Amino acid sequence: MSANGAIRRTVTVSNPRGFHMRAAMLFIQACRRYKATIVVWNGEKRADARSMMDLLSLNAPPGTELILELDGEDAADAIGPLGELLESPGSDDE
Repeated sequence: MSANGAIRRTVTVSNPRGFHMRAAMLFIQACRRYKATIVVWNGEKRADARSMMDLLSLNAPPGTELILELDGEDAADAIGPLGELLESPGSDDE
């Protein structure tokens, strides 16, 4: 846990397919670069950011607001890139 507690960022899913399996896999891979505890919230639904099943259970179509919550020594470094990844519209091959 960080000395200052968890940091949060609200992001909006802009991928036309929503937060689907390929987007979740890319997000999980990015999360592995950090030591922080990473959680994604959709309302009351909580997902461990390193669990495909948890992330897909969020059921996040385009336009969904998610809360990205990080806690740990590199949370401040991770929140920007991870938030941008969640907000990314993706590419044509997704």
